[in-house]
Amino acid sequence: MLSTWNLLRPTRGASLALTLLLAAAASLLGGCGSQTESLAITDQPADFTGFVGASSYLAVGAKGPAPLSFQWRRNGVAIEGATRSTYATPALTLANSGDVYSVVVTGGKKSVTSKDAKVTVVDVPTITTQPVAQTVALGATATFTVAATGGGTISYQWLRNDLIVSGATSATYTTAATVAADDGAVYTVAVVNGAGAVFSNPVTLTVTSTPSILYQPASQVTTDGRGATFSVVAVGGGLSYQWRRGTTPIDGATGAIYTTPAMTLADSGAAYSVVVTNPRGTVTSSEVTLTVVSPAASAPPALPAQVGAGRTLAPAEGFVVVRKSNGTLWSWGNNNDGQRGNGTTSVPNEVPGQVTLPAGRTAVQVSVGALHVLALLDNGDVYGWGRNSSGQLGLGDAISRLTPTKITLPLPAVYVSAGGAHSLAILNDGTVYAWGLNDLGQLGNGGRVSALTPTQVPGIANAVSAASGNDHNLVLLSDGRVLAFGANGSGQLGTGDIRLRRSPVEIATGVVLVRAGADISSAVTAGRLLLAWGENSSGQLGFGTVVTTDVVSPYGIATNAVDASSADAQLLVAYSDGSVRGAGANASGEIGDGTKTARNVLTAATGVVNAITVAAGGKAYSLALLADGSMYAWGDNTAEQLANTTLPAAGTATPTLVPGFDAIP
Repeated sequence: MLSTWNLLRPTRGASLALTLLLAAAASLLGGCGSQTESLAITDQPADFTGFVGASSYLAVGAKGPAPLSFQWRRNGVAIEGATRSTYATPALTLANSGDVYSVVVTGGKKSVTSKDAKVTVVDVPTITTQPVAQTVALGATATFTVAATGGGTISYQWLRNDLIVSGATSATYTTAATVAADDGAVYTVAVVNGAGAVFSNPVTLTVTSTPSILYQPASQVTTDGRGATFSVVAVGGGLSYQWRRGTTPIDGATGAIYTTPAMTLADSGAAYSVVVTNPRGTVTSSEVTLTVVSPAASAPPALPAQVGAGRTLAPAEGFVVVRKSNGTLWSWGNNNDGQRGNGTTSVPNEVPGQVTLPAGRTAVQVSVGALHVLALLDNGDVYGWGRNSSGQLGLGDAISRLTPTKITLPLPAVYVSAGGAHSLAILNDGTVYAWGLNDLGQLGNGGRVSALTPTQVPGIANAVSAASGNDHNLVLLSDGRVLAFGANGSGQLGTGDIRLRRSPVEIATGVVLVRAGADISSAVTAGRLLLAWGENSSGQLGFGTVVTTDVVSPYGIATNAVDASSADAQLLVAYSDGSVRGAGANASGEIGDGTKTARNVLTAATGVVNAITVAAGGKAYSLALLADGSMYAWGDNTAEQLANTTLPAAGTATPTLVPGFDAIP
C-alpha cells in the first residue's frame, strides 16, 4: 500500500496540477487498501491504578477497513456515549477497584474485542503510627513523627495550631528551640497522595518552665443582672488555676476562663485575680476590677439606613456603600473591581452614584467585604458584586461582577454578611450558608476547601444575624447566644485562646447585635453593654496602658452603646446620646478628634452629634450616619472615600459633612 504522505509530498518544481493529481491517486489507493486491510488491535488498553476521586484514561490502537467504530465496556456492559478510541472514566471510588474495561472495535463487517484492562483504586493514605505528644524543657527542641502507607507518592505537611509550618514537609518534624509561647501548641500532620489527604490525631507540645502569663485579665464593666467573663493565657506546662475575688478563692473557678454569676449593683468595684501554679512555681495575675451599672431601658433600635466601608488595607482601594431608608444603594470611592455596582470599573470618584439593583426591587440590608458587596433584597434574594477571586460571590466561578448578580440559595435569606474573601447568608429557616475562601475555617464546615457556591454550615439553627471580619465570623441566634468560627490569631473568636476553629463554638449569651471587622469582634446586649475582643495591638479596644496585648474573650468595655464598627487598627462606637468615640492607631486621623495621635482609650470624635451608626473602613477612615440622614466622614481619603471634593488625598482628622447626601430621604 502506498503512503499517502509520500504521494502528497511535492517534489521540487512540481506543479499545482500534478500535486492535485497525486492527491486524487492517493485517495483512490487508500480506498482500495481499506477494503483489503484486516481488522486488528495494535495497542491493547492497559491495566491501570487510579486514585479515589480521580478520573483515569484508557486508549486503544487499531487498524482495519475504514471507518472504524468503538464501543467501550465496563464489566462487559456497554458504556453509553463511550464510542471513541479513548475513554476517560468517571471519578473513581473504592467500589471500582477490580473493575475491568474492554473495547469492541468494528470495521467493515467485522468486530474484534480488546483484552480486559483491570483497574486498581487507591484511597488516601493510612496512618500506621500517629504522632505522640511531647514534653520538653524551655529552650529544648521537640520531635514529632508519623508513619503512613498508601499508593502513589506520599508527601507530608505539619501544622501548628492548624496553621501550616513552613518547610515542615517530612514524616519527622523537629521544632526550633522552644520558647514559653510554644507551651500548649497543638500539632497535626497532613499525609497526602493523589487521592487526597488524611490528618493525624492532634498532639500537644508541653514546654515546662516556671509559670508566666502571656495575656492578663482586664478590668471591665457589666450591667445589673448580667455576669462577666475573665480570662488568662498562661504558659509553663502542667498548669492549674484558682480565681479569687479579693483574696478569697472562688469555689469551682479553676480554669483559664471564669464567668461570674449574675452581678448586682452591690458587686460594683469587686476585684478579681487568678493564681496560676505548676510544680515549678506560682504566678498571680494583675488584679482587675468589675464595674456594675444599670442597664439601658431598651435595646438599640433598628437602623433606618446603613453605612458599609470596604475592609481592604490598601488605602487606594477604600470605598463606601450606603443603603438609604428608601431601599436604594449608593456608593463612592474605589471601583477597580466593580464594587460600586454600576456596571463599570473606573478610577476613584467621590461623587455618590446609585447601585444598579433589579427593576422593582429594594435592598433591606447591605454588607461590605474587602472588595465585594452583598445585598439582601425585599423578596429574600441575595445579590453580590465586586471582586470574586476566591469565589466570595458564590456564583460558581472566580470572575468579578460589575453589577449585582443573583446568588442561588435554597430558600429566601433574612441576613447577609461579607468578610474579607468569604460570605455568609442566613436563610428564613434559621440555617446558615457560607462560601468563598476557607483556608482558616471561614466556612465553618470543619474542612479546608474553599467553595465557589453556597454550602451549609452544619449544626446551626435559629440564626438571625451575623458579622464577618477578615477571616472569622460571628452568628447570633434567636435566643441571644453567639457562635464563632474561623481565624483566631488575635483572639477574635473570644474562645479564651488564639487557636482557630473550623466549626462553630458558643462564646457569649444575652446579645442582640454582633459586629466584626478586621481581627476584632464586638457585640451589644439588650442593656446596651458593648462587649469587645480580639486585636489590641494599637490599643483599639480602649483598655489604656493596663492591657496592651490582644483580648481573647468578650469583655465589657462601654455602656449605653447602640452600635460599633472596627477596622484594621481602630474601633468606633456609637452611643445612646448620639456621640461617637474611637480608639486605635489614628495615623490618618480616623478617630476624628482633630489629631493624629494614637489613642488607647475611647476618645470622642469632634462635632459628631445625633449619630445612630458608624463604619470603620480599611486601614484608616471612618463614617457616621446621623439621625437626620446626613453623614460625616474623616480619616484617609486616598480613594476619595470621604466623598468631599474639598478634602485632599491625605484626608482630615476632623469629621466633615458629606455634602448633599441624605441617607434618610
